[in-house]
Amino acid sequence: MSTRAVWAGCITLALLGIAAELARPGTADMGFFLYAAGRVLDGARLYRDVVDLNPPLIIAFNLPVVALARVTGLSEFLLYRLASAFLVGILLLYSARLILRYVLPGEPRRARYLVLLLCFTLFDLSRMDFGQREHFVLALLVPYLLLVAAKCAGQGVPRGEAAAIGVMAGAAIGLKPQFGLVWVVLEAFRRVRCAPAERWRPTPEIAGVLGFLAAYATAVLWLTPDYLTVAFLLGPAYLQYMREPFVELLALGPGAPLVGFVLLALLVLRRSMRKPVLGTLVAWTTVACFLAAAAQGKNFRYHFYPALALAFVLLGLVVVDVPAAAQRLSERIYGRASRALLATIVVVVSGWAVLQVAGGDAAERRQRAALADLVGAVRDRAMGRPVGVLSYTMESSFPLVNYAGVGLASRFPSLWPLPVSYWDAIETGGPLQYHTVSEMAPVERYFLSAVRDDLTTDQPSLLVVLRPARDAAINGQRRLNYLQYFGRDPKLAALLAEYRLANRQGEYLLYERQETGAVRIDPPLSAAPGTQDVIKTELKDVRLGHLDRESVVGLAVFVACWLLLTARDRRRSTA
Repeated sequence: MSTRAVWAGCITLALLGIAAELARPGTADMGFFLYAAGRVLDGARLYRDVVDLNPPLIIAFNLPVVALARVTGLSEFLLYRLASAFLVGILLLYSARLILRYVLPGEPRRARYLVLLLCFTLFDLSRMDFGQREHFVLALLVPYLLLVAAKCAGQGVPRGEAAAIGVMAGAAIGLKPQFGLVWVVLEAFRRVRCAPAERWRPTPEIAGVLGFLAAYATAVLWLTPDYLTVAFLLGPAYLQYMREPFVELLALGPGAPLVGFVLLALLVLRRSMRKPVLGTLVAWTTVACFLAAAAQGKNFRYHFYPALALAFVLLGLVVVDVPAAAQRLSERIYGRASRALLATIVVVVSGWAVLQVAGGDAAERRQRAALADLVGAVRDRAMGRPVGVLSYTMESSFPLVNYAGVGLASRFPSLWPLPVSYWDAIETGGPLQYHTVSEMAPVERYFLSAVRDDLTTDQPSLLVVLRPARDAAINGQRRLNYLQYFGRDPKLAALLAEYRLANRQGEYLLYERQETGAVRIDPPLSAAPGTQDVIKTELKDVRLGHLDRESVVGLAVFVACWLLLTARDRRRSTA
């Protein structure tokens, strides 16, 4: 594999991943970060006027993107994606430099192969996680992993360069503090496995990590002093929100089957690997990323993206060293399965990207059409004023308000503090009995007061309300009746009485504010309980006992690859 061919392949993979990303609507997280950055540029105070639990580094990344969009008139989503691709691309190029110069200096073909694996991981395997904080975390931590690999191979890295790599790792931890575990594991591996004589010796990279984190913490306390108040008030509640058991996430979390298989394959095939230390280091880093994701207690795919991505890289390292004619049956089985799985992932992910560029499947086209209809309705009826969105999920607010060009009449990106206040009843399936003010915990009392202040101050001309489902356990958070809950507050009840039903838009009810003295015949705002159940047509994560369409395609590709490899091995054996 020549250098020119590798870089041509990297450019092709990067362009395919970027094209697939540009063909899809912006994600909810992307929309909120852009919206929050815009509010800050307009003078809003972060963590008081815009409340979120994420550390402010991701908002800071979005500030120049929003500012440039306002100057040029280009789409914020376009610029954010291009900025994300540029940042990840620069980090990939730097990682390639480390691989070629320090990690595998005498093995150019193997080095170029590793670069190709990383390129596919960062630009194509990321898919719907493109531009998420975990996407940046992985790109920022890879140089530190390569630094440790170089030192384990006896290669020295200049002190200034090592310190800069430490700063990158510090930025990764600043984006997602849970991934500080990865840095600890990398340092422990180097000092225990590769350099026990330097176990307690400080290094430039450690100084870079700690220096960045100290400066970052100082900047957070100085520039966003409300962050700690919000974190202490809402943090414990969010930890319980949609929380799944740690052990269950280890067994069934996104990417768990791939991580488990690759670790087993490494154990079986490790003696045939030419660089077992590099493979072992990537394996430990994969485990650390998976533990950091599971520790967050949420079954969100993007939390597990770094572990999934590194598991793919480890699979590629295992495959390249699989012996052509292994003696042991276990080596033959795992070698063939590893090759088939690597080919399956590449084919399925690349095919998904091509499908996205072509417009997506029928379900995705319907979702885009529904979003476009809702955006048009909100833009026409909001009259440029902030919109009140009453829903537990951020996907109801974003990217809706971004595309509609309106503000959000709430400091919260979603009303998640409401379901978390009734999580026991939602999980157990008992009837929802809303608390009186005296029965409310501090989090719920703060939440109700904040929503009241926001709605009565902004006086939105339009309310977008997620329709309540029947109050039954099967409907989960959709059982919440926002109009019934907020209508118990006298000030909010007086405000809500001014609204009339304007339209039914999919799962949402649109209520317009009645002009003073106007005679309206539209139905008034109603807090009637829901009568229908949620129809679950899709699952975001694959569980045991359920196979989605992509899994079925992947299984078919895997079987085809297995059969082809089996036939090839038999021909070689006969020859």
